[in-house]
Amino acid sequence: MKLGTIGSGKIVQEMLRAIEPVEGVTPVAAYSRKQETADELAGEFQIPKTYTSLESFFADEEIDTVYIASPNKLHTKQALQAIENKKHVICEKPFTPTAEEAKELKEAAKQNHVFVFEAIPTLFLPNFLELSEHIERLGDIRLIQCNYSQYSSRYDQLKAGEVTNMFDPAFAGGALADINVYNLHFVMRLFGKPSEVVYKANLFDNGVDTSGIALLSYPGFQASCVGSKDTTGENFVSIQGEKGYMYIKPGANGAKSVKLTIDGKTKDISVKQDRARLSYEFIHFNRMISNKDEKTFEELIDHTIAVAEVLEDARSQTGM
Repeated sequence: MKLGTIGSGKIVQEMLRAIEPVEGVTPVAAYSRKQETADELAGEFQIPKTYTSLESFFADEEIDTVYIASPNKLHTKQALQAIENKKHVICEKPFTPTAEEAKELKEAAKQNHVFVFEAIPTLFLPNFLELSEHIERLGDIRLIQCNYSQYSSRYDQLKAGEVTNMFDPAFAGGALADINVYNLHFVMRLFGKPSEVVYKANLFDNGVDTSGIALLSYPGFQASCVGSKDTTGENFVSIQGEKGYMYIKPGANGAKSVKLTIDGKTKDISVKQDRARLSYEFIHFNRMISNKDEKTFEELIDHTIAVAEVLEDARSQTGM
């Protein structure tokens, strides 16, 4: 994988550090609107080429995969440009502002014989893959609770009158799209698309959700997903069945610890996770691209589209 990056924020830097020891994944170019920012990123991570023109960036034949970490509103346009230039795409969450756009990217990728992935690291963590093998031991599932709460310094900026992309409804910002999306991916990867979603949110004056609760209804059980950027809290996932329960910390964006309790006896079923959190998804993406694994691509993109549909439904209930 010869990787070109779009964006220069913290998540890009975390990703570049994570892939340093990953065999077969090499960053070859960085795009930023400002040359100074591109040069700074390239200098820190030994990236040989920089661009401030997206057209020139996408025309670079050495780049075979584009990583997109731009503001949410720009994901679809930039992903389409990459796909039309025969590049594979790894796009940060949330994938697209609407489900229709997610479907458009899927079709464009198939027509151009490339893959497009949403970067949700949890789905590829060894502990997530391990716990999915133990769900049946819980018996019939009745309740799921997820909490991912992380107070944001940008919330302080919002209260001071400065609206950043993260809290701008026009840029598809908000707690649901930025943080609760991890809970949705966690639950829906294990149990599929819910039959109904209800979203109740705390809205700021500009209409953006700073925290909220999504209730996902399934035949026989309910899942509550709490996501907050205006408070802190204990981050966890609890899956309760008639025969036992599973407790995962620090929740849907980490899964470092997995404990299974059956008949009152608790066992730690965690497996070794000795790599950086973001490295595992790149290992999987690189393998899928190398093996031309269309079956897994279809499975993952259909999951992403289902999450996009739930996100869109939930957002509409708040008027966003």
